[in-house]
Amino acid sequence: MAAALTWGLQAVVARMGATSGFTALDLCVLRYLAASAVLAPFAWRVRAIVWQLGFWRVLALVATGGAGNALLFNWALSMAPASHGGTVAPITAAVMGSILAIPLLGEWPTRGRILALAIIATGVLLIGWDGIGGAHPGAWRGDIVLLGAGTVWATFTLLLRRWRIPALAGNAAMCVLSALVLLPPWLLLGLGTVPDQPWQESLWQAFAQGVLASAIATTLYAKAGELLGATRTACLTAMVPVAALLLSVLVLAEPMGGAKLTGVVIAVGGMLGAVLLTGRRRS
Repeated sequence: MAAALTWGLQAVVARMGATSGFTALDLCVLRYLAASAVLAPFAWRVRAIVWQLGFWRVLALVATGGAGNALLFNWALSMAPASHGGTVAPITAAVMGSILAIPLLGEWPTRGRILALAIIATGVLLIGWDGIGGAHPGAWRGDIVLLGAGTVWATFTLLLRRWRIPALAGNAAMCVLSALVLLPPWLLLGLGTVPDQPWQESLWQAFAQGVLASAIATTLYAKAGELLGATRTACLTAMVPVAALLLSVLVLAEPMGGAKLTGVVIAVGGMLGAVLLTGRRRS
């Protein structure tokens, strides 16, 4: 729950950065430099565990839960509002988490969960309609990218479970390697737009996205996956859309939109139903 509420705030912060002139790469570098500064000591302490994971597994975590996911998410928020970022991506992650769990974990959804996933998908379609003809016409371009971000995040959740990666070790290695991957192209581009931005804005983005969302929230999320299972953990992100929608209205004064509000209510109801009323069976 703490991770979900933090990520609801992250969508608002990322949208603020995207509309104030930061590029998607700028926001990702600030995020993972700050996260690495916090997590580097932990990454060193668990280096034996990281070494056992192997380079390709850690790289897969970077692509799905680290730099790759963050680039997609921040790019999407240059085209779509924060309320879409905090709803479409996590809801997609819940649906795709259940679908991808079949080949990756051998978990098949029950009939009840299939019904719940259909309800969730209906909610996503209504939110997407808000980006076509609702309060945010044209945001559908960002919504498509958010679908991709949600899908790769679902893959990250399942890989943590499949490989039985300890939460702190996996997140620390992912954040440090993400910073190492992103830093060279950012330096070649002359530090992006960061030198032109007020230092307070850069510091806020680094703290909110790096320390809170990456270092703390992602570790909590990975630990929840160990305790609850990948699918149930993904469904419990139902609080992310709620927090993101409320904060986008209160902080950014984004219009609510009837289609978007209806879609969020339906999708969150479906997610809660998937968690509380349905189960999964092993193949």
